[in-house]
Amino acid sequence: MLLDIGFCSDSMKGLNEYTEGVAIVTGGNRGIGLETVKRLVEHGLKVIVGCRDGKSRDILMENLKEKNIPEEKVEWIELDTGNMKSVRQFAAKILEKNVPITGVMFVPHSLTSDGFEQHFAVNYLGHFLLTHLLLPKLIESGKPGRAARVVNISSAAHKVGYIELDDLQLQKIYTAPIGYGQSKLAQILFTFYLNKLISQRQDNVNVYAVHPGFIKTNLYDQAWYAQAARSANGWMFKTPEQGAERSIYCALSPDAESLSGHYFENCKSTRALEIAYNEELQKNLFDKSCELLGIKEFL
Repeated sequence: MLLDIGFCSDSMKGLNEYTEGVAIVTGGNRGIGLETVKRLVEHGLKVIVGCRDGKSRDILMENLKEKNIPEEKVEWIELDTGNMKSVRQFAAKILEKNVPITGVMFVPHSLTSDGFEQHFAVNYLGHFLLTHLLLPKLIESGKPGRAARVVNISSAAHKVGYIELDDLQLQKIYTAPIGYGQSKLAQILFTFYLNKLISQRQDNVNVYAVHPGFIKTNLYDQAWYAQAARSANGWMFKTPEQGAERSIYCALSPDAESLSGHYFENCKSTRALEIAYNEELQKNLFDKSCELLGIKEFL
C-alpha cells in the first residue's frame, strides 16, 4: 500500500515573493492546477495556463471568478499536451512574449493523445517537448541563488510502473494503470537526467519531481478501480489545496533551492523507486524521447 498521510504546513513558511516574471501551468483549469495558479498569483507571479479550448477554457474562466483570482493576472493559451503540434504552437506563443519565465508547472490532467499512447504522451512526452522548447528562456531567466524551476507533477504510482524501451506505446500489454505508472516513472527519470545535464552546464535552472498526494479530484471518477480506491481509502485523500502545497513548495520555497533533481513527497525529498536512479535507463529514455520527437539537440 502506498501511504500518503503527511502535511506540509511547517515547510510552507517563507516562500519566495515575485514582483515580475511568469509561471506556466499546464492543465491549470481545476483541481490541483487551479489551486496552484491561485497560490502563484498570490505570490506575485503572472500565470499562463495551458489547456484546451472549449469546455476546459470555460471551466478555467468560471473557476477564476469563483476563486476570486484576478483575471488580469492569468492568461490562457490553448494547449493539448497529447498533440505535439499543439505543444510547439503553445511554446512559440509564449516565447513571442519575450518575458522572464520563472517556472513551469506540469500538473496532471486528462486529455486524449494523437499518435502516442495517451498516458505517455499527455503526462510525459508533451511536457518533455515543452521543457525543451522553453528551456532557453528558463536559462536566461534564472539567477544565482534564485533559479528558474521546472516542477514535474509525478505520482507515487511510479512505484508500480516500468519502462520497456522497445514498447513505450504498450502494444504488448496495456492497462490504464500500467500506462499511468509508466508515464509517471518516465517523468522522474527525465527529471533526474535533465538535472544532470543542467548541472554540468551550471545553468540556473532547477528541476523537481513531486508526488502531490492522493487528491479528491475528478481523476478518480474515470475508472472503477480508481473509484474503489477512493472509497476504500478515503481517509488518505487530500484536498486540491493540500495537493497544491506540495507543488508550490518546489516552485517557491527557498529551502528547495539546493535540492534540484530530487523527488518529493509531502514537501520532503525522499527516495523514488530504485530503478529511477539507473543512469543508463535515464539516458536511454531521454535519447529515445528525443528520437520520437525529432529533437536533434535538447540543450
